[in-house]
Amino acid sequence: MRSFEILGRSILIANVGGRFYAMDGICSHGMGVLDRGVLNGHVVKCPIHGAEFDLRTGKVINGPWKPPYEIDDLRTYAVGVEDRCLTLDYQP
Repeated sequence: MRSFEILGRSILIANVGGRFYAMDGICSHGMGVLDRGVLNGHVVKCPIHGAEFDLRTGKVINGPWKPPYEIDDLRTYAVGVEDRCLTLDYQP
């Protein structure tokens, strides 16, 4: 996992089993930088309070509190590979 700043927005890129995923790189709860968290399959865990997000959908799957979570889902982005370079469908 690694975050990049694109047009002033932090975007997390992760490789899971050879497939790339992209979503917002900052936790919507505690503003944690997600590339400093833990990646377990398709789940990214925030390093601050442990909120967990699904890379494929950006949905909160576990939060620091019991449901209903007081955390917003994160935006995801389509990722492609062309000539060994990543492309990102990003529209601010």
